[in-house]
Amino acid sequence: MRLTAGIGVALVALWLAYATSAYLAAYRLADMVQTRDVTGLSEHVDFPALRQSISEQIVRKYLQLTGKDLRPGSIAEQFAVGVGAAIADPIVAKLVSPEALIEFLQNGTASSVLQDRIAPMQGLSAEALGSVWRILVNSELGIARFLINVPVDKPATESFRLQFCFATWKWRLCRVELPEPLQIALAQEVIRNQK
Repeated sequence: MRLTAGIGVALVALWLAYATSAYLAAYRLADMVQTRDVTGLSEHVDFPALRQSISEQIVRKYLQLTGKDLRPGSIAEQFAVGVGAAIADPIVAKLVSPEALIEFLQNGTASSVLQDRIAPMQGLSAEALGSVWRILVNSELGIARFLINVPVDKPATESFRLQFCFATWKWRLCRVELPEPLQIALAQEVIRNQK
């Protein structure tokens, strides 16, 4: 009986440590963004995964804006997104460098690409994350992934969603879901660059 209780307590302690580490990773990232710590950011961001996620969002929006929208999740759409990533790559490369990512996370815009054609949003900061309670309510914690909306109290059109992935005993930013207006502006930039 004591062995079972001990195992239960150990499992609860492990889960709490796991959950706490995810929330601390979000605050750590916010601190690195505010202090413009490029080195620290480079260690806490999975840049290849981040590039892929942003490319996919831009290409999907590009296909939608150009009338080539395909059924979501279909093989044809996945193929088109894979091929279309090459079209969006010059823009994504400018957006996902460590310095540009810091600027994006601070201001919620992509002025390195869009030259201030979109209104800035509240970026990632301790204030944008708010209290621990607000983060708990506006986040999802799963196995090897943690998602949080930033700023936590804004609608989806005025916030972006950060996804952290847990690998090699460390939480790293691996995906940013862009708000709809920013996706549209970046897809329109791809269209402009093709002309």
